[in-house]
Parts: sequence; C-alpha cells; structure tokens
Amino acid sequence: MKHFLKLIRIENLALFAFMQLIIKYGFLNHVHFKDALGAPQSLVLWQSLSNFQYILLVSATLFILAGGYIINAIFDVDTDNINKPNEVVIGTHISEKTAYNLYFVFTCLGVGIGFYLSRVINKPAFATLFIICAALLYIYSNGLKQIPILGNVIVAIVAGLSIINICFFNILPTIYSGNEFFMKTLVSILTDYAIFIFLLQFAIEIIKTIANEKGDAAFGISTVATSFGIKNAKLICSASLVLFIVYLTYYLVENLAHNSYALGYFILFIMLPLVVVAFKLFQYERIKEYVLLVNVLKIVQITTILSLLIILISMQYA
Repeated sequence: MKHFLKLIRIENLALFAFMQLIIKYGFLNHVHFKDALGAPQSLVLWQSLSNFQYILLVSATLFILAGGYIINAIFDVDTDNINKPNEVVIGTHISEKTAYNLYFVFTCLGVGIGFYLSRVINKPAFATLFIICAALLYIYSNGLKQIPILGNVIVAIVAGLSIINICFFNILPTIYSGNEFFMKTLVSILTDYAIFIFLLQFAIEIIKTIANEKGDAAFGISTVATSFGIKNAKLICSASLVLFIVYLTYYLVENLAHNSYALGYFILFIMLPLVVVAFKLFQYERIKEYVLLVNVLKIVQITTILSLLIILISMQYA
C-alpha cells in the first residue's frame, strides 16, 4: 500500500484536496451578501453542487492528478533511478503494466465524474475542463516536459485549474440578475487565488528541475536547469516569486488596504517565507536543500488558501 501511495503522490493529492475543501467549507459556505433587492442571502444556498456532489468534484480532481503522477512516473523511471533511486516504485514494487492500468482507471474515473457533474449543473461543455487537464498531464509527461518553461507552465496551469473548476461547477451556474454582481466578484477572487497557486506551482516545478539536473542531463533531457543552467533556473524561479509578491501586493492594496489583521497575515505567512526561499535558493546546492524549499512553497500554498478564512474572520471581528 505504501508504494501505491508513493506512486500517486498522496501528499500532493492531500494538498489539493485540502485547498478545494477549504475554499468551500471554510470560505464559500460562510459568505453572506445582499441581492439586487437588498435581501440578505447566504452563499451556502447559492451553490450549484450539493455536499456529496462537491466531494465528487474534489474526487475527480484527485483522480485526474493521480493519473498524471502515475504516467509521469512511468516516463521518468530512468531519470528517477539517478535523481532519487530510493523513491522509484515502478519496476521495483509495481510493474509498468499495472501502473498503466492504474493510470487508465484513475483518468477515466476523473473524466467520467466530470461528465456526470456537468450534466448535474446542465453545462455539458464544462466536462471538457477535466479532459483538458488529463490531456495536458499526459502530453506533459510524454514530451512537453522536455520543452523548457512550457512544460513547467502546463503543470502550473493544471494546479490553477483545480480552483477555476470550482468557479465553473459551483458558482457560475447559479448566477442570475439578482446576484450577478456579487457572484462575479467571488469568481474574480477565486481567479486571483488560482493565479497565486499557478505562480507558486511554477516556482516549485523550476526548483524540481534544479534538483533533478544531474539525472536529466545524463539522459539528455531538456529542462530549465539543463538548458539554461542552474544559475539561470534560479533566476527564473526567483522572478516567479517576485511576480507573485508584486501581484499579491496589488491585490492587497486594491482589496484589503484597511484590514490590518489580514495584511499582517499575508506579510508574515506568505510574503516573508517567499523572500526567504528566493534568498536561500542562491545559497543552496544540495538536493535535500532544494526539497526543503519545495516543501516551504507547498506550505505557502496552504497558507495562501487559508488566507480566505483569515479575511472572513478579520472582517467580522476587526
């Protein structure tokens, strides 16, 4: 079982599940607004999916991602034997044939649930979002990952889509003239957070190319680190973190300039760790140090999503 969980990257799946659950049960369900007639409304009553259906949405996301991790592991066996030999599962604990079968089952389950949910909300075209995610992950593993930057962007896009999907499936179908302004504001907020997650995931992917540079170079695999050099890869990663900080600063000035509690949280638990990562990135040289930075950025992804709760709480008690 532990080898199977390692294959599907259970810790990463838990991270994405946590983010999606927090967005609904920690944020959306506690939002209140007034409709066009001035009547108070609770957003818990204006979401497209029931609790069970939302869990299915989360499950579909996890199935698609699990499939992506499996197919990536299949194509990465040779390089992983150099970069991280102790973590290789395929060929040692799980056969390649079994891995392919698991990939097929997980991907079909994810896409299938996507089709079901799109029918539930009477938006059959929305199912294409899951098809796009599954296709991007396969194409990434089967070649695009060797196109520097583009491959990293694809993985970051899929991470951002895990939040955008919530807008499409749980918010957009319930918009009408009476709640249009507020609901579109929510979509705008979640889009901003999708961009945050995109930028953080992009930085994570770049650091991974730095950590895996030795194995990738041995097999002639083109990545940001092998194509542009480790120093330039670090510059690209730092640029992504700086862009995140700049965009976040703009977001705070526009929306939370007078909320000192929220501002303090963003500075202490999001911005400061990113500054430290950007600084340490140029000091570190060992694989385990890069792994540490990746883990810090994953924690920042969590604190970024948790900021939605902090904003709600601070608005109530400030």
